[in-house]
Amino acid sequence: MKFSTSRPQTTEMAVSLFARPLHPELFDVLERYEHQCEHYQSAVNLTTCGHVIEYHTHNNTFTEVLDWRSMDLPRIKRLCLYSTDQPRSLRYKLDSGIVVQICFDCEYLDPDAFRRVQQESWKQASSATLAHALPETEFDLSPPLSYINIDPLPEAIGIHTFHLYPEECAIVKTQSLYHFEAPISQDA
Repeated sequence: MKFSTSRPQTTEMAVSLFARPLHPELFDVLERYEHQCEHYQSAVNLTTCGHVIEYHTHNNTFTEVLDWRSMDLPRIKRLCLYSTDQPRSLRYKLDSGIVVQICFDCEYLDPDAFRRVQQESWKQASSATLAHALPETEFDLSPPLSYINIDPLPEAIGIHTFHLYPEECAIVKTQSLYHFEAPISQDA
């Protein structure tokens, strides 16, 4: 796990989805996981503020971003931009058959419940695909923690992210699934 600077409050975070690649220099990538198979290639990046997921097929690219809502990202081919303050379930399907499903939520807990969840999260982060901790911001608090579990399959990839905010007793969670659905053939 790496340590870096602090991140924004949960109310300043947003999830974006683009039907295009984004320039890698837009993000401070701390950890990276890559997967390539016959049908797709993907890269999952843990950043200082959240994560960036890139999913590529032969003719299509999707980029999912969890970052500052006010971050100056391009608007070209942006499919959505939603604040994490309301839970959402999104589904996008291209004519090519590529399907992207994203669910996200920001959960605020009472301090005792958050400490229990946080202790369990530190255990889970030790075996996660990617994990990152930020420096402590106050004397008695544990550092903010992010970790990602990735489930690559031959025709799909599932990604589960967890971003803990000790100062707010909050957890921002996302679940993403990128896969191919064959078009339903219509017999004449």
